[in-house]
Amino acid sequence: MKEKNELSKKWESLTFANNFLFCKIMESEPELCRQLLELLLHIRIEKLQAVQAEKTGMEGMDSKSVRFDVYTLDDKRVFDIEIQTSAKKNLPKRARYYQSIMDILNLSHGEDYRNLKESYVIFLCLEDIFKKSLPVYCFENICREDQDIKLGDGTCKVFFNAKDCDKMENSEERCFFEFLKGQKAQTDFTRELEKHVNQAKRNVMWRNQYMTWQQSIDEEVEIAVEEAVEKAVEEAVGKAVEEAVEKAVEETSENTARKLLKNGVNPQLVAECTGIPLEKVLSL
Repeated sequence: MKEKNELSKKWESLTFANNFLFCKIMESEPELCRQLLELLLHIRIEKLQAVQAEKTGMEGMDSKSVRFDVYTLDDKRVFDIEIQTSAKKNLPKRARYYQSIMDILNLSHGEDYRNLKESYVIFLCLEDIFKKSLPVYCFENICREDQDIKLGDGTCKVFFNAKDCDKMENSEERCFFEFLKGQKAQTDFTRELEKHVNQAKRNVMWRNQYMTWQQSIDEEVEIAVEEAVEKAVEEAVGKAVEEAVEKAVEETSENTARKLLKNGVNPQLVAECTGIPLEKVLSL
């Protein structure tokens, strides 16, 4: 009962930055997702064909699978929006892999490469993963020798840094990231998002899904911690036993060497019989 009450309190305190709420709202409100993409990328989108939360994809049976937070596309572009509340490592390589899977999902066997859609991988980060204090980091492939030459492969990776959103020139964009950080909604768009967050918290089905999902995660974390502790204990005990055995063997060998030496056995022979270095035998 206590655990259930804690999960209920956690549900009530969730913000739009929560992965579960973010994905649910974006999937159920494609128009809001369209507006968000236009705001973030400064492009025009007529209509999104589909918005899928937690869509999975993989190249082959032996390949690493991916789970896109919010996956969507229009006639000529495909988008992946990832909400990143913690500063995890390897986000750049994760973006690279996500983009490769997006290409596979959007190009059928035998199709010409020119049919590949432009692809955008977008990370909404609460922290500055590059530590350069820029509010946004946008990456496209360019020529090293002449940076005016773009590869033109139609790929773009964008990492937003909510921590320094006060440096964003666009006020709508700035207000969105302030809202993402838990501050008051100040624009029509963020007020609309806030309305849907409040509505989501009254959705009994979503609430039950979240509590089941969070409980499962908590159990997995608890199991992982227990396994890590057990492994650490086993390693510590194993090391202690190993050291104790080594010490016992060493003491036994030295005692044997002393007895042999007392009986007038040649030190060289004692060293060969006990495995103790000759220098140490002589010191005994």
